Order: sequence, then C-alpha cells, then structure tokens
Amino acid sequence: MNFEFFLARRMRTSSINESTVSGRIIKIAVLAIAIGLVMMLVAIGTSLGLQREIKAKTIALSGDLRIAPFENNNSSLSVRPIHSDEVTPTIESNIQTIKHAYPFVTKGVLLKTKNEFEGAILKGVSQHFPWEELSSYLKKGAFPSFEGAISKEMLLSVSLARKLNLNIGDRVSAYFQSQEEGRLPRIRYFILSATFQTGFPDFDDNYAFVDMRHLQKLNGWDEDQMGGYEVFLNDDSDTSVFAENVYAALPPHIDVQTVDQLYQGIFDWIALFDFNVLIILMVMILVGTLNMATALLVLIIERSRMIGVLKALGATTAQVQKIFLFNAAYIIAKGLLWGNGLGLLLLFSQVKWQWMQLDPATYFVSSVPVYLPLHYILGLNVLVLTICVGLLWIPSRIVGGIEPSRVLRFR
Repeated sequence: MNFEFFLARRMRTSSINESTVSGRIIKIAVLAIAIGLVMMLVAIGTSLGLQREIKAKTIALSGDLRIAPFENNNSSLSVRPIHSDEVTPTIESNIQTIKHAYPFVTKGVLLKTKNEFEGAILKGVSQHFPWEELSSYLKKGAFPSFEGAISKEMLLSVSLARKLNLNIGDRVSAYFQSQEEGRLPRIRYFILSATFQTGFPDFDDNYAFVDMRHLQKLNGWDEDQMGGYEVFLNDDSDTSVFAENVYAALPPHIDVQTVDQLYQGIFDWIALFDFNVLIILMVMILVGTLNMATALLVLIIERSRMIGVLKALGATTAQVQKIFLFNAAYIIAKGLLWGNGLGLLLLFSQVKWQWMQLDPATYFVSSVPVYLPLHYILGLNVLVLTICVGLLWIPSRIVGGIEPSRVLRFR
C-alpha cells in the first residue's frame, strides 16, 4: 500500500480530530463545499433547462430553418412569393437530415367579433403542417384539419381569444386590406377550432393559424406560390452547417435563416446565462478552496509534531505534503457527496412539483425548467475536486518550513 495514502487514512480514522479545532473547521469546510456544489448544480441545471426550453419553443414555432425571399426577412408578412419548384428539389435531396418541411404564408388581418376587434397576423399552413410540434401548447379544442376543401377552421392564441371574447366553435370575421387602392377590405369568416398558448407574448398576442389556401387566393398567388418554407431538422443535425449548404444550393434571391438568427435578441439574452453560471462557478470554487485552505493549515499546525517525527525518520517534504493533500481530497470528496445528494434532490423536486415559478412575460416559461445531463454532473465534480486539490498544494508547502529540531523539543 502507498505510504502516504496509508498515513492519510490513519489520520482520518483517528478520534483525535473529533475533539480538536481542526475537526470543527473540517466540518465547516465540508459544509462549504456541499453548499457551493448545490448552488453550482442548481445554476447549471436551471440555466441549461431554460436555454433548452426556450430554444425548443422557438423551433416549434418557426422550425430550425426558415427559407424565404430576402424581401420577407425584414417583415413579419409574406411580401414576395417563391415557387415550390425553387425549393423542393433541395429539400428532397436532403430528406435524411430533414424531419419536417412545410410551406407557409403570413398576412396581416383585422379580426372582429360583435363587440371587439384586434389586429393579428394569420399564418397560413398546409395539410402537411406538423401539429405534433405544437401539441404541448394546445389548451382547448382540436387542431384544425386542412385536408380536402379549403377549411374555415382557425387556431387562435388564448390571449387573442380572450380579447375577442371567443369560445370554441364561435365565428370570427377577418378583414384584409384589398390589393387594389380604394377598394373596400375583403372579408373572410373563420370558425375557432382550438386555442394555444406558447408563453411567448409576441407570438401569442399576434399570431393565428388558418388554411394557407385562403391567403394564397387573397394575394392572387397560384397554388405553387408561398411565402416560404419552415424546416425541422433531426436532433443530431448541425443547423449552421446545414443552413450554409442549403443556401448555396438555392437560387440567389432566396435566403436561409436559422432559428438563432430569427430570434437573435432572445438567443443573445439566454447566452448571458452562461456568463452568469461561470461567475457562480468561480466564486463557489474560490470560497470552497479558501475554506479548505484554512482547514488544511489548521490541520498541519495541529500535526506539526507528527510532521517532525516523519521528517526525523527520513520522510521527504513532498511525501508529507501528499499525506495532507490526500486528506484534503477526502474532505472535498465528502463535501461533494453531500452536495450532489442535496443538489440533485432539489432539482428533482423542481421537476416533479415545479415549486419555483417564473413570470412567462419575462422568461417565456411559467416554471423553472431543469436539464442536467450526467456528463455535466461528473465533469463538474471532477473540475471542483481537481481545482481545489491543485490550489491546496500552495498552502501545503508550509510543511517544508517545519523543522524537526524545533517541534520535537521536550516540553
């Protein structure tokens, strides 16, 4: 058995530590490490969870990629159409990477009931729209069906339905600006079939889903003309690289935007979470290291006579340092064990009972989401243990200043 490891274990099993100053300080150090790890686990788990949830919502609403003419990029409305034969060959050639691809048209509208009216953006989609991507946001009713004849069903957000005093099955009038100047607005009638709520105020307060063929007719477009395509990719796809490849294969007047570009403000905001988590990690590791350094120094001072005996018997300074570093690693590991248990229990309780709530108008979710893969947990533990033990090598050098001739004098 390793000499240094053997002595370190004998020091831990000694009952002397329980009644000494070092024993109490070591308990404080273990507590500090545990609390620090809990805070780090919660910070990482909630940060990753929030980023993952927000990105999942944006993808559900707009896909991983949006293919549309450059003229449509700076507008929420479909200003210029593209023909399906300009895009479909590229989509079909990448069918193994693409999960869903569907055409869409967006158009401004004034929705009116008997006593209320609200402006909105109608998003026209086809029968191939993947409603399952929005299934978690459905509140009442059933998703509309756009197969066969042109459907009058409408999917409306909860907030718009509330403002218009609409219930499932109610009729709503839709007023569209005429393409010809001086003409009266054109009117269409829709039946509310379902309501949804995503938690994105900008989307919930403005968008409604209808049959795309209504909007194509209102714009005077042919059946093969649409505002663009929204593309869902397989989970393991590299979105940025794929977007560049698709853009290179399309005609020059058609642009490809990733979900990060479409919601750049949101993604820039959630990118700040990583910086905040980094600050928390640095502060907690520093606090834990300082506590451990204090405990280690007190332990060395209390064991100065033992250090003198070991040196008198021929032990080198490096060997004695290893003994105390082994003990420090054990104390840190003990703190990490408690921290993992408490931190994971706290995160599990949030997943199960969702007791930490958020304002959806600010954070786009109603409760704190949690996502913490196993490799993050293992990596964090290894990182904390390695950094703390590495930094403790500096205070452990005090061992080299302890002379056997001084500490072994008879009292």
